[in-house]
Amino acid sequence: MNPIARLKYLWHRREEKENKISLMFYVCLFLIIIVDFIFGYIFYYESKVMFVVNSACLLCNLFIYHLYEQNKRSMGLYLLLTQLYVFMIIATIVMGWDYGFQQYLYGILCIFFLPFYIPDNSKNKSLHIILAGALFIITYYFLSYICHYTRYSSGLINPTFSVYTIHALNSSVSMAAVSSFCILSSMINNEDKRKLKRKADFDELTTLYNRYGLNEILTEMMDAKKSFYIAIADLDHFKNVNDTYGHNAGDEILQALANKFLELNRDLIKVGRWGGEEFLIVGDPKVGSKDFKRRLDKMREEISKIKFKAGKTKINITVSMGVAKFNPKKTIEDNVKVADDNLYKAKETGRNKVVG
Repeated sequence: MNPIARLKYLWHRREEKENKISLMFYVCLFLIIIVDFIFGYIFYYESKVMFVVNSACLLCNLFIYHLYEQNKRSMGLYLLLTQLYVFMIIATIVMGWDYGFQQYLYGILCIFFLPFYIPDNSKNKSLHIILAGALFIITYYFLSYICHYTRYSSGLINPTFSVYTIHALNSSVSMAAVSSFCILSSMINNEDKRKLKRKADFDELTTLYNRYGLNEILTEMMDAKKSFYIAIADLDHFKNVNDTYGHNAGDEILQALANKFLELNRDLIKVGRWGGEEFLIVGDPKVGSKDFKRRLDKMREEISKIKFKAGKTKINITVSMGVAKFNPKKTIEDNVKVADDNLYKAKETGRNKVVG
């Protein structure tokens, strides 16, 4: 895949964590290659030593791109860091402190944190970060000493490009690396928060709201102080299904039933798994008592007609429901208990009905 096509591919799939990291890596690598070409032009006329070093770095960066295309991400990342580190030391000693190549240390240190986000089998990542930080601090003071207290630094032979221009370019490269890392960290942290939020609010088996998510919905509606209705739905004789066909078949039925709940109640009603084979149904304040019960009865009737797959056979499942008007002055538990009591009445008077 050519570089432009690769960037387009990653951009359209940037919602995935690994693609965010890859996209940021490719952008940084391409910017570094562009800077290599700019420095190559400058050094060709002004410093033969740095021209050779820069050419070697350019070839190394092209090889790093090849490694990343081969899915050898960790190797490519560490090779990039090593190459930048060596280039920075040589450029700072040869050119001098005023040209700003030592600023690459800030960008390199940020890039060094990327292994935290790359899923691989390497261990002791924290130790690597600590050692890298110590190495960079030592490097910074070593280069400062070399440039300020020795005569090794030579600068350009004929500085047609001013010191300030090259210093500004190096500052821009370093700040771009730091900014990119901050953006990447923010994107990944926000994505992780969304995933944690989804795990906290939704049931893994059915993908419906779980009890925690339902409690949040009920709390928000309580705070709005609006009248609404809730219902507890329970599968009839579900224990017999588990005993006869096994828990895997029971789980498949719960998943199919959850999909049917979502299909039948897209508007004005929220459904979640309250626990076991019980589901809590929350009506919108716009849905009145008669409309809410009508919707529930239609749902109950539709479910009773479905042939659910249980192993190699297909069976019918019925649902009993207990309805209650939610009273904001009472606790969630007390309101749910009223619905649960009506569910018990539905079970005692024949099942497969709505009571409340």
